[in-house]
Amino acid sequence: MGIASSMRDLTQNIASSHEDRTKTVAKVKEEASQTREEARDLIKGFQASREELKAELKEFSAAWQGLTGGKSKNKVRRTKKWESQQE
Repeated sequence: MGIASSMRDLTQNIASSHEDRTKTVAKVKEEASQTREEARDLIKGFQASREELKAELKEFSAAWQGLTGGKSKNKVRRTKKWESQQE
């Protein structure tokens, strides 16, 4: 009877450890799913921030072009004025 008792205990241990592993794997899968969802949200946040930055840079670039364009127009005017004075 000692062998039968040992075999029954061994079988129960195997079954319970299988259940523990199954629970652990399910928990890991759930954590991985949550992590993937958080990563997706983070990427969406980065994309939104990038789009906002893109719009700001476009606006600043247009403003800068306006400033530098004004400078070149003034330079052309000064050059023409100087040339007319030289004649």
